[in-house]
Amino acid sequence: MLDERVARLEQILARLEPKISEILLVGAKQSDVQKIQTDLAELKGRLVGLDSRVAALPSVWTILTIVFTTWALGSGLLIFALNVLRH
Repeated sequence: MLDERVARLEQILARLEPKISEILLVGAKQSDVQKIQTDLAELKGRLVGLDSRVAALPSVWTILTIVFTTWALGSGLLIFALNVLRH
């Protein structure tokens, strides 16, 4: 009688083992998805306002305009100073 019970329990356990493994895999996948969602939420929080910071940076044309204007002013002042000192 005890042997029959043990045999039945072993059969039940043999049928349950694959289902338990499947449940563990699904649980692991869900926790991975939750972790990814948490990471994405943190990343979104860090990126808020980044577009306005990038937009506030000077463009290439702004920098080139400043450089050429400075060169032109410097050249003009140098030419003026040379003309004044020559006479």
